Parts: sequence; structure tokens; C-alpha cells
Amino acid sequence: MGTSGVGASSSPCSTSAAQNTYSTPAYGSGSSGSGWSGSPYNSCVQQCMASWGQQAMTSPPTTTTATASAGSGMTHTVIVAPTQGILRYVPFVVNASVGDTIQFVWNANNHTVTKSSQLAICNKTMDAPFASGQQNKSFVFTQMVNTTNTTFYYCATPGHCPKGMFGIINPPNAAMGSNTSLSGMMPAMAANSSSMAAMWNYTQMMTQNNTVATTWGGNIDMSGMPQWAHQYVAENVMYSRTFLAANPETLNADGSVNLSTSDSTPLMMPGDITAVANSNSSSSAGSGSVSPSNSSPSSSGSNPYPTMTNHARKVGSSSIVAGVTVAIIVALAL
Repeated sequence: MGTSGVGASSSPCSTSAAQNTYSTPAYGSGSSGSGWSGSPYNSCVQQCMASWGQQAMTSPPTTTTATASAGSGMTHTVIVAPTQGILRYVPFVVNASVGDTIQFVWNANNHTVTKSSQLAICNKTMDAPFASGQQNKSFVFTQMVNTTNTTFYYCATPGHCPKGMFGIINPPNAAMGSNTSLSGMMPAMAANSSSMAAMWNYTQMMTQNNTVATTWGGNIDMSGMPQWAHQYVAENVMYSRTFLAANPETLNADGSVNLSTSDSTPLMMPGDITAVANSNSSSSAGSGSVSPSNSSPSSSGSNPYPTMTNHARKVGSSSIVAGVTVAIIVALAL
């Protein structure tokens, strides 16, 4: 598979010393934007950004670490749930070569890393399976890459995968901007959903000073993925883009992600991208305005505005930077 867009890092990658170790069989894993502007939701999103402000940094407890078999090549770190309640793997996609190691680092409780497949993303596969079991914050799970075939994995905690908690190693690629690529499909997805439009505009504004972050993941080929997963692929890519824009030192010029710098520079963890969509949906309902989409998802909970959770942490070292949660009521007027 091609490696454009998101690729394996050529610079040193993060590693973690084991405190409690175990071995699991090596697995065969697998290979991975365009702008959309002019939305009437720009002012809404800009107010969200202004109200939420800068993310906070704090400092840390000890890591509980475990390792499995490791390869002889690069180590690629994937964060399992950036903060409690954010159902994402970061980065969403990783390009890895045979002999590389994928290191999954838990930053929140009650999550798994379980191998699945493209057609059954939320179901455990029996084809060279791997599964971490449900683990908590500070846990580390490693797997060695034995093939460059595309590999999907997901969180098997009930309800998490259907909300988008899955990731891809060596995702299928399409030409950037082509009909089956994420970058080619995104304008139509945004035009058909006010929530998607709000998330897309917010992502564009957050990444506007970082060209690599703006286009990251845009060449993922969507043609073989289930229709229900398209929305969540887009959300995961957008969240990864906001993370990379907030932590530009982790993003290489070729689009690969290197989290080794977190040993010296704590990472900024953005609030979930869906907070923007929920805020937009609630504001539209409250004002009685008509959205330019076919439908808009209803908000949940008594508070119609999003809550931003800001965490910072070190990944791939023996310490984790503890998080601080800042809840701010965002006043929006459409």
C-alpha cells in the first residue's frame, strides 16, 4: 500500500521501559484534506474557540507499564483515549513497516485494543488476533508488525466502537482529492450535515497555520469501508488534526507522527471534536434557525453547550502528566 499522507517516522520514536511484562504473539498488521469553508457556522465556531481559550498543562503520577513482543524497527506510539470520555485513538492512522512496533499507551480507564477487520470494524477477528483486555490509565500494550496489510482495531468496551473508537494501521490509500478519498468526500459530507460542517470548519480554523495538519489523513480510501463508519473516520481524522495542530512538534513534514518529543514537552489534549457539533446543534435548535442540511442530531444532556477537557501528558516515558478539567459554558448567539 502507499504511504503518502501519514507515514512512518524517520526520526527517533518513543519507547517505554517495562515494569510488569508479558509476551503475546506477534501479529500481522497492516498501510495510510482538503479545505471546506464559507459555512454560516464560522462565526459560531469562532465564538467557541474564543470562549474555550488555551489548553492547560499540569504534572504527574507514575506509569504502570507492560510490554509484549517488540520488533527491530521503529516504535510508533498510539494514545488510547486522550482523556476520560474522549473515545479516540491518537493518531487515528499509523503507517508502519514490517519489524516496527506499535505501542498503545492508555491515557484513560476502561478501554481495550482489539484486532478487527474493515468489514466488521466493531467485531473481534480470529485472523491472527490480538487483544489487550480491558485496561486502565498508564497501561502499555505493544504489538509487532509482520505485514503491511491494512489492520483495523477497536475498543471492545461495550458502546465505545459504535461511537467511533477504532483505529487503522496501514490504511488503504487513494489519490488525494479523488472521489473515494476522505478529502474528496469531505465537502459533500459537510454540505449534508450541519454538525459535520461545524466540526469541519472548526478543524480548518484550528489547523490553518499548519498545512501538513490540515491535509493529514486526507488520502484514506473510504471505498471499502461500511457506510456507517464514514462519519467516524472523518471525526477521527479531524480530531487527530486538531491534536497535531496543538502539538506541532509531533508532526513530521511527511505527515508521520512522532510522539517521542513528549518526553520533554507535555502534550496538549484538545477537547473532543463532537463538542463543536453538539454546541452547534443545540444553538440552532434554541434559536429556531433552519440548518442547511437534511437533518441535525439533537443535543443530549441538560447543558446545551460543550465542555472542553484539557489534559497534558508525557507518552513513552515513566511518567504521565495528570489532567485538569476546565468546564466553560460557551455563550453562542446565531
